[in-house]
Amino acid sequence: MSDKQIAGLSQASKKKQQEALLKTEKAIAKLIENNQKITIRSVAREAQVSTSYIYKYSELAYKIQRLREQQKYSLVKVSKNVDQQVQILQREKAELSQEINKLKASISQLKAGKNSLNTLQSENIQLITENQQLKQDLKYAQQNLHEAREFILSQGYNSPDEVGAKLQNKVIQKKS
Repeated sequence: MSDKQIAGLSQASKKKQQEALLKTEKAIAKLIENNQKITIRSVAREAQVSTSYIYKYSELAYKIQRLREQQKYSLVKVSKNVDQQVQILQREKAELSQEINKLKASISQLKAGKNSLNTLQSENIQLITENQQLKQDLKYAQQNLHEAREFILSQGYNSPDEVGAKLQNKVIQKKS
């Protein structure tokens, strides 16, 4: 083989190597973008290269391993965030349950108040009726009193004091 052929093969090999490295970099980026698990096997499959090819380039294998570890850590971090979110939601649920119970108690009180409102309205109607009856009784008593006064005055008494004095004299006479 001539030096020219060796140089050509060497250049083709370097070009193939660069293309393969570029394909693996694109595969890694695609796996990250799609939130897929990053392993040497998954990168090799996506880049359409062999796993031995990736292991041949230790920097590339190291990079994939580092990304894999970061992905594990981010999954643990996400899991912790989910746990925190669950705890927050459970606290909110408990608070909302308490609020619901308070509202149910308020509704019960309002319903009870509606019943007492009906009771008060009924009592109010009774009192109005009783008040009207008392007004009629008062009017009747005033009318009788007026008639009695007129009768007393028609009997020759000039004032109510005279009537009172004569009645006292009669009471005193009866006791004696």
